[in-house]
Amino acid sequence: MVHQIREIGINDVQDFIKLLKSIYDESDFMIYNPGEYAPSITDALSKLEHFITSPTNAIYVAEYNSELVGFATVTTKDYARTKHEAKFSMGVVKFYREKGLGQSLINSVEAWCLNHNIRRIEVTVVTENVAAVDIFKAAGYQIEGELRDKLFIDNKYYNEYVMSKLLL
Repeated sequence: MVHQIREIGINDVQDFIKLLKSIYDESDFMIYNPGEYAPSITDALSKLEHFITSPTNAIYVAEYNSELVGFATVTTKDYARTKHEAKFSMGVVKFYREKGLGQSLINSVEAWCLNHNIRRIEVTVVTENVAAVDIFKAAGYQIEGELRDKLFIDNKYYNEYVMSKLLL
């Protein structure tokens, strides 16, 4: 599958909202329940502008046939004691999973981190999300711990793994 990974642009706001709604509505393990993610264009545009203009954050999108089908966000803090670490999250539309997009998004985020002198990168993954745990393990991430009862989905509590990788 030929796809493109690129940093998001301000003109992507409507397509990005559509992408996030799609991923959140079909995913069993993301932070939002189906139908819960419903930002106004104004709010979404404001948040997107913040990410685009911030030197400490980035959003990458996966594009296939001019359609956004995946994303990854990376955030850092500009505090002296923690500016060496980043946190990131990602999602891919269900139809496009297991086609290399997740690994491409991970590679793009890691390249951004290396370019910004980030030593440590961290993700949290629902323990039952075996596909996500496996892709991060394959990319060299290690499980550091487990957050108990982190998410409450369909009347059940779910744990999350804290996974990280040292880049430098």
